[in-house]
Amino acid sequence: MKKLIIFFGLLMVIVTLIVPQKGSTAEKAEKVILGNLTADETMFAFYLAVKNGYFEKEGIVIEKRTFVNGPSLMMAMANGELNMGISAGFPPLLQAAAQGVDFKTLLSMTKGSCPVIAAAHIKDFKDLNDKVVGDTGLGTLQNTMLSIAVKKYGIKFKKLIHAKVTDLPVFLEKGEIDGFSSWEWVAADTVYRVKGAHYVLKWPVIDNPECNAMTAYGKFYRENPDVVKRFMRAYLRGVKFYKENRKDLPSLLAEMYSRPKEMIQMALENLSVEDPNINLPSVKLMLEDALEAGRIKKEAVPDIDAFLKSFIDQTFLKEVRQEVGLK
Repeated sequence: MKKLIIFFGLLMVIVTLIVPQKGSTAEKAEKVILGNLTADETMFAFYLAVKNGYFEKEGIVIEKRTFVNGPSLMMAMANGELNMGISAGFPPLLQAAAQGVDFKTLLSMTKGSCPVIAAAHIKDFKDLNDKVVGDTGLGTLQNTMLSIAVKKYGIKFKKLIHAKVTDLPVFLEKGEIDGFSSWEWVAADTVYRVKGAHYVLKWPVIDNPECNAMTAYGKFYRENPDVVKRFMRAYLRGVKFYKENRKDLPSLLAEMYSRPKEMIQMALENLSVEDPNINLPSVKLMLEDALEAGRIKKEAVPDIDAFLKSFIDQTFLKEVRQEVGLK
């Protein structure tokens, strides 16, 4: 009898060790091939989630692949090379959807984050009329926001060049361009480091503009909904951590990224990460600009609302946000 009791006692210990616990590292580890952009420190809610072990607790192992801009990331997703994506702006997502790429947009990661920086001789955005300006590439968010701003202010650039985001500050410092639009931290770092460089447009000219989104490859989304939710849950815990530690964030990020605290504070003024809900009106404005400019063919979007619903799905967001307790 005593031996039998000992046997069952050992059996219960073994079962406890083997049975996975939800939301813990005991859960089956899943590798997620993730696409991101170069110089994407503004995805700090994601990197806080990594640093704090939230993905590890969800049993997510991340294999990261880095791209120069959103269109190149979405091309890789179209080829099935990625499971998930972060950092890409909405204009590349709109173009990918118009081209029939199989993916879902899950949540908003940042809003804003496409300021315009200019050299000392440029006093305001209108002074960029008939000047040489740079952006991060045709069809990127920065390219789209410049297009909308130009129309609003009634100006025209002498020349618009497309370049790698980290090359734009070099071109400005050398006097090869008069201004540029990029994402943060690149913009803030330029103002902090390059003599005379300053902001001439901190926020886009549309209200509460969407910037970066989290996406999932369609097949991965359909076949692995639990993994997608776990990934989202880990990220949203990063957003919650940010909201609960907002006052300490500049110091924390300065240490995390080995960057000056003043520069980080400057960048944080030009972006927002706390609302993961997608601001659809701003996305519609980006779509209308792409249709007007011919970057997206009108026959690909017979109905704007139906088109947006085809690649934007916030169903998981409502569920996971409640689980995390993110208000």
